[in-house]
Amino acid sequence: MKRKDLLLLLLFFLCMMFLFSCKKKANRQEDKAYTYKRNKESIELNIWSYYSALQQEVFLKTVDEFNLTRGKDLNITVHVMSPGSMNDLEANLFALTDKNFAQGTYPDMAFMYRDTGKVLDQKGYLVDLSNYLTKEEMDDFVPGFLEEGRLGNQREGIKILPVAKSTEVFYLNATAWKSFSDATGATLSDLDTREGLVEVAKKYYEYTDALTPEADDGKAFFGQEDFATYFLVGAKQMGVDLVSVDASGKVIYNFPEDVLHKLWDYFYVPYIKGYFGSSGRYRSDDLRTGEIISYVSTSASYSYFPEAVILSDQEYFPIEATVLPAPDFVKGQKIAIQQGAGIGVLKGEEQKIKASIEFLRWLTSESVNSKFALSADYLPVRSDSLTVQTVDVIKGRGTNPAIEEALKTVSSHTMYYIPAADNISTLREILENTLKDKAIEDKKAIETAVASGLSKEDAVGEYDTEENFTLWYESLLSDIEGIKG
Repeated sequence: MKRKDLLLLLLFFLCMMFLFSCKKKANRQEDKAYTYKRNKESIELNIWSYYSALQQEVFLKTVDEFNLTRGKDLNITVHVMSPGSMNDLEANLFALTDKNFAQGTYPDMAFMYRDTGKVLDQKGYLVDLSNYLTKEEMDDFVPGFLEEGRLGNQREGIKILPVAKSTEVFYLNATAWKSFSDATGATLSDLDTREGLVEVAKKYYEYTDALTPEADDGKAFFGQEDFATYFLVGAKQMGVDLVSVDASGKVIYNFPEDVLHKLWDYFYVPYIKGYFGSSGRYRSDDLRTGEIISYVSTSASYSYFPEAVILSDQEYFPIEATVLPAPDFVKGQKIAIQQGAGIGVLKGEEQKIKASIEFLRWLTSESVNSKFALSADYLPVRSDSLTVQTVDVIKGRGTNPAIEEALKTVSSHTMYYIPAADNISTLREILENTLKDKAIEDKKAIETAVASGLSKEDAVGEYDTEENFTLWYESLLSDIEGIKG
């Protein structure tokens, strides 16, 4: 055989080997999937969900679609169970014991956050999803979203798979803003930072105060929804992790006085002065009653933005919404929170684990995940779906400015997620209440003093002091020491 013929034969052989390799790789997932069909086994799966309202409706429809299409092909049926709120769901998960697994009385999948997942993983209850998903499949996810699901000191494997995410955005009553802006010259760019937000809020209080003959009856401009995020992300933007976990698994708490003072200055002080406010359960409630005209909340809550301000049974007026980025701290890092529980698979029968993986593979596929997440006012979790073009196709242009603003945030900020530290739920509860409760209590005391004849300036002056900050700061540090045990 001539040398030229040998080279051609070798080239042909190499090409065939390459094609065979590609075909084998392409069929790898198909072979896994159709194992169920060949075995003709009917597999029933239960998933515990914490969704409510719109999110629940969309998720139920999505699961029904799976059961009628891909699930039907594979003889898999998924049933959704709702133990209640996320707190209720977590309580049920924490109550699981080895006895539940021996008896088969446990969910096959469940929505969970990292702290819950860590507890279950330490008990050996969670499946390492990276043993079932290929590297190519995992590479399709937004890296930060996927990384949140890595648990353990060495951050090995994927124990929680992201399915839908959100971040914080700034909601504004555009109707009220226009009158205020026209009268004062305030611009939307003034709201880019926390410092600018406080200045605008002060200006709004003075503007509304001047609209009536009474003194010191100005209106609050802004309301804070999530205080734990305010602390954790605010500090992170200033370069400080309030809580972290080192390589050995040790939880490190770091609450420097200068950082906490700034967080105090940009909430507590404007709150007791009347520039910020809160009265209802949610800040959207306060905007609906005209108590405030702006707030920061999750991008998934756009559907709760009121269509009108209702002052009384007889007096109400329609409003429009403007959505902006959540304000950053000046000279701070571009850090934003990523929110939204993922799904963990609990250990059990191997066939059920594989069936659960097939459901998650379908749920996080490009077309399905985009439709599911965006219909539920969440962000998709795949890199190829996290685009304005995807939003325009699924939702329609301009139908949800919160999602479009969230997309900009994800592209312009480093996304932060709360570490899976021991007692993180207790820490979040402390951060959620410590500054808020202090501000509410002191503001009521100021209002009582003013009603008794003290001037507003003097009444506020009794609380806007270094001594008052120090008392609160030392109380916070004492609470943190209590967590350490």
